[in-house]
Amino acid sequence: MPTILLFIYVHYIWGPFLTLAQLLVILYPGVLIFWLIMHTNIERWRRIGKKAYWIAAIGWPLTGAPLIYFREETFPMPYRFPGPFSALGLVPLLLTFVVAKWAGNRISLRTLVGLPELAPHKNKQPLIDSGIYAKTRNPVYLSHWLLLLSAAAITGFVANWILFALDCVVLPLMIRAEEHELLKRYGTEFAAYMRRVPRFFPGW
Repeated sequence: MPTILLFIYVHYIWGPFLTLAQLLVILYPGVLIFWLIMHTNIERWRRIGKKAYWIAAIGWPLTGAPLIYFREETFPMPYRFPGPFSALGLVPLLLTFVVAKWAGNRISLRTLVGLPELAPHKNKQPLIDSGIYAKTRNPVYLSHWLLLLSAAAITGFVANWILFALDCVVLPLMIRAEEHELLKRYGTEFAAYMRRVPRFFPGW
């Protein structure tokens, strides 16, 4: 029986998670570049309209293609079983699903992809300040951050730790740029929300 459980764990849990960790390194830098470009130049992108998505998406092949080509150099570590420290990565992994589910209960898909920000007059969006949004102003970003942390801790890939460190640097810039736009859109309502609810780590 232990042999069967080990086989299931290696082939259906551990192996797929290693693949997910590598995909995060290959694809997520493009996500960071995309939203950093969008949030810091939102007035310009509004004049362009939905075509802005295609322009900003150039970041994906620019970052992803080299990482795919040099994937053997990017992930030189052999597959291995998680050590004691790796087990700690299960905690942020579990929190990732919890926070993402709570955020998904409050935010629509059009808001998630930024349509109210890109075209606020065509996509009216009331300020979301209930549920998980009453505990943290950025639960979606928090879930991304937790996922990157868990992938780095569980797999031990250096590339994933570098990605997590990059996220820690870029994410505050993205959040501040987005807050600047939200203050313009919601005014005093969002200013009061900022004073009431923590920016990132939940206040319980």
